Amino acid sequence: MQSLERFIERTQACESEQDLFREFDDFMRAFGLSHSAYFIMSKQLRAIAPETGIVRQNFPKKFAQEYISKNFAKFDPIIARSRKESRPFHWGDVPKTQSLNAQQQQVFDAHKRADFLDGIAVPVFGPMGTMALFSLASQGAKLDLSPVQEIEIQFACLQTHNRYFDLAQINDEAPEKPLSPRETEALTLVAAGLANNAIAERLGVTENTVDTMLRRVFAKLGVNNRISAVLKGIGCGLLLP
Repeated sequence: MQSLERFIERTQACESEQDLFREFDDFMRAFGLSHSAYFIMSKQLRAIAPETGIVRQNFPKKFAQEYISKNFAKFDPIIARSRKESRPFHWGDVPKTQSLNAQQQQVFDAHKRADFLDGIAVPVFGPMGTMALFSLASQGAKLDLSPVQEIEIQFACLQTHNRYFDLAQINDEAPEKPLSPRETEALTLVAAGLANNAIAERLGVTENTVDTMLRRVFAKLGVNNRISAVLKGIGCGLLLP
């Protein structure tokens, strides 16, 4: 098994987000954790809607599509509990310690259909007043992690979160190609936590237009996701923190 120290060394040497998450996936597989999702839950100590704050995930396509299409993130009890915790906890701990309503039970029913017998949620805290959640699991396997292993996983998640911010190029350099007023307005609405459909309604355009607009924003800022775009926008003065 790759040591935590070696993992930190390798992630510090990463030059791209893709390299970082490749190292992260390799490290987690050694613990039997083959699937993960990484959410930014808050920035500047302000909450971000989970469906807006997702940075990356590699869950099976069918499961991910159901999770997104049914807006599970809005009422997922695992996400809700992560906001109150500072240590890793197992998905299965949640229904043991609280009563689930019908909506919340849908999340665990989806886990069963996808053959996720257990998972572990890891809240972490990092730069710029951020809180993040790593949700990790494997299909068809019960987790058998020692307390020491859970701490190793927690520190690996923290290192990944911090290194992600390093690689997001948070600085005060303006983009080579300035954003148009309309693009800046769209990015401001992303920062406010609005999804594409809400942005489209606010701007009086179609969702396809918003998608195209945000792709141009990402290209100009040199990023590949919403969170990085918002952070870069703050760093170069396009957005107020």
